[in-house]
This record gives sequence, structure tokens and C-alpha cells, in this order.
Amino acid sequence: MCASVTLIAVGGSRGLFSSSREKRPGLPPPAIRSVDEMNMLIEKPPVRTKRCSACNALNAPSSLFCERCTAPLAVVALGNLTNDEQRTYMAALLDVLGESLKATSNSAPASHDKALWHAYLSAFWLRPETAMILYAEALAIRDITNSSSQHWLDLGCGDGIHAALYSGWRFDPTFDAFQSLDPLAADIYHHWDPNDFTATVTTRGQQIAHGIDIKDTAVARANALGPFSNTHQADATHLPLPDRSVRTIFSNMLRDLGDPLPAALEECRRILTDDGTLLLSAMTPGYAENLYFAPGARRAQADGDDDRARQLLRLDRGRSVFCQRQLSVDEWQTLLSEHGLKVTTVRPIVGPAIIRFWDIGLRPFTIALLHQRQIWKTAGALPTIKPAIVDFLAKTLDPCCGN
Repeated sequence: MCASVTLIAVGGSRGLFSSSREKRPGLPPPAIRSVDEMNMLIEKPPVRTKRCSACNALNAPSSLFCERCTAPLAVVALGNLTNDEQRTYMAALLDVLGESLKATSNSAPASHDKALWHAYLSAFWLRPETAMILYAEALAIRDITNSSSQHWLDLGCGDGIHAALYSGWRFDPTFDAFQSLDPLAADIYHHWDPNDFTATVTTRGQQIAHGIDIKDTAVARANALGPFSNTHQADATHLPLPDRSVRTIFSNMLRDLGDPLPAALEECRRILTDDGTLLLSAMTPGYAENLYFAPGARRAQADGDDDRARQLLRLDRGRSVFCQRQLSVDEWQTLLSEHGLKVTTVRPIVGPAIIRFWDIGLRPFTIALLHQRQIWKTAGALPTIKPAIVDFLAKTLDPCCGN
């Protein structure tokens, strides 16, 4: 008997938070479809087998991200971006913001929840592009499932903030996802100092049965946050749960897996009850088509301008290949059916304009923003300044989330 799959399709379909405008004419084919293809154009350190600092797995020399935990291995670190690259990112950000705001309608969808949107912006205020994607997932989760959190697994739960917010937890306005980070590291989130982390709960939501992540630092953060009854540090290919013990699995991590994905899907089917559901958030083929930098790299490559292609792919920072499984619904159906899973529902969310904003966002300016956040925190100004910025972002970006 097949367990059901609800596919939360991200990145190209018209639907919740899709752009109201049609697909731009003349868009090139999907940018860079594979890590190997991208690596042909990117200048990288000397070739050698590389061990991931986050999960200790050995990776092939061509890997931009760890095959096991998706930690960055060979993309330019945020701290290594040049001033010219920062200016290029700023110009691109203004471009996509203007494009998105012009494309919006004057009315928000019936499902738009301003309080929930504000909660996500408050947690991810230095990365509003992340808030947009996670908020769209949260609305989809709320609208398509009535499953009890007592038999729920968040697979690839990370720091647990997303799970907490979609389960009704709320936190003091000073709380955010940018505590206890290492700005100098390739993966700034792979760091944990309990003395530099505070999470004051203002509303306790549902307690989720299980949160699983492969990174010890992520599990430590999720434990400190508190939304899970049980947290486990584990590989998705070896889940530490009994057969048929979970009614619902939510995952926005499975899409990032390469070779380990089939074994991970087998594990999902093993632990799901026969009437269970996998909520799988995954990028569609339209995702890569609607990024900002990678399509330009494809055009440059087609024109024989490899230098320009390298420059654009450096700015892409692996976004076009980070989500390794950019499959159509039919392709997902074929793959999932091989592991006792069947797509029964498809829920399109964010479309082209939001994906282009997400591709840039405030991510390139993270180091400077974290430094400024620390200045405000040290001066005791963060409780005043942060809510004002969140309110501004909510008003400014609301139209982007409303169509």
C-alpha cells in the first residue's frame, strides 16, 4: 500500500504567492542543471577529496555542497565577496524589488495571514527572502493537513524555528534566527554557544513529536528552542524511529539530497503509517529558470563568454544547484512510486518574482548586517530598532506576498 505525498511545489507555478505577471519572454533554458556542469565554469581550490566540517562526510572533488548534509564546500563565502560584487548584488536587489512591486495586485489572497507573516519576518528579519519562502510553506501546511503533532516528524528540522512558527509558537520581539553564529565560517549557522542564545516564549504552540537533523549544532538549537518532544541527530537514510510510527512527515530538506535520496525515501516509507502522508516541499523545473544570476550565466556560456559566465556563477553561489531535485510533478511521481509513495495532492506556492527576490535578498550583506545587529544589541537598542525594521519590512513586502 502506498502512503500519500502532498507536493508543495516551489518556484515556477502560478499559485499562492505566484507572480501575477506571466513568464518573461525570451527566458533561456534552465541555468546550470548539475554540480558538475557548474564546476566546469567555476574556479575552485586545488582538486582533492574534501571532508565536510559539519557532518564529517567525504565528498567528491566536484561537490559544491556536502552530499550528506548540504553544507557549503566550494562556494564563495559571504565574507569573501568583493566591494564590486556587493554593489552588483545591491543593484540586482533593487531591480527585482521594483519588478515584484510593479507586478503585484492591490488585494491579498484570502489565505494571507498578516500575523503569521509578521512572526516569520520577526524571526528572519535579516533574511526576509527566507521569511517569504518559509511563510508560504507554513500556509500550505496549515491549509492541507489536520494531522496531530503527536505523530509528526519534521525531517531536516534545522534550528526548529520554522517548525515552531508553523505549529503556533511565538516569541519575544527580540528573538531571531541570528544568534550564536560564526560570521567567518563557510557555514555561518554551523556554530553553537548556549550563552549567546535566548528564546523567550510568549505563546506555546503544539508540541511536535520529532525533529531530526544531521547537524549537531542544529539539534542543539532546536533543543534550546523547545518545540519538539524529541530531537534526534541522524542521517535521513537511517531514521531512529520504529516502523509505521509516524502519521505525517514534513520535509523541505529531501529536495536537496543527491545520491542519498532513494534511501531516505525508503526510510520515510518505513516509518510512515499506511495512511500516513509525506509533505514534501520541492523546487520545480521553473525554479532554476527564474533565478537572477544563473540564467545569465547560461546565456553567457552560450555566447562563448566564459569569463562572464564564471562571474555570474560566482554570484549565484550555488543557488541553482543547491536544491538538487528540481523535478516536474510527473518526475516526482515516478521517483516516489519506486519507494511506496504516491503523489495525491500538489500545492503550488511561490512563483517567479519571489524566487528572483529570494535568489538575492539580503543574504549578500549578511556579515555587515550581523555586525550592525551586534552593535545595536550591545548598546541596548535592539528591542527598539528591530521591531521598527520588521514593521517596515512587513509593510513594504506585504504586496509581494499578496499575489
